Amino acid sequence: MSEELVKAFVTKADGKSVRVKLVDGSFQDALVNLGFAFDSDLLEYTIPVAGNQEKAEIFDKLRIQDVSFSGGKEWCPAEVFEYLRETGLINGSFKKISWRGPGEYQLTVE
Repeated sequence: MSEELVKAFVTKADGKSVRVKLVDGSFQDALVNLGFAFDSDLLEYTIPVAGNQEKAEIFDKLRIQDVSFSGGKEWCPAEVFEYLRETGLINGSFKKISWRGPGEYQLTVE
């Protein structure tokens, strides 16, 4: 595990919703206040988004709250963030989380 603790990370954002996995239970209220709802089937918090502008606004709020964005294969949340930044819908850096193995992750600032 990394020395820096993660309170939550975006697991999926390539469709019409954004999904967040909660790691630190004390961050639950912050997610709910942003409009996220718990999905018991996925065991994650989700929020619907109408398009890229709304997704960028949610991403910015999550970034400010120090939520990480998952790296990985095509259109992972980190790539979606980079795309939104390239199109000018969002600015600034974000934390990308990548896994080395079970319970072992690496955080990088992108």
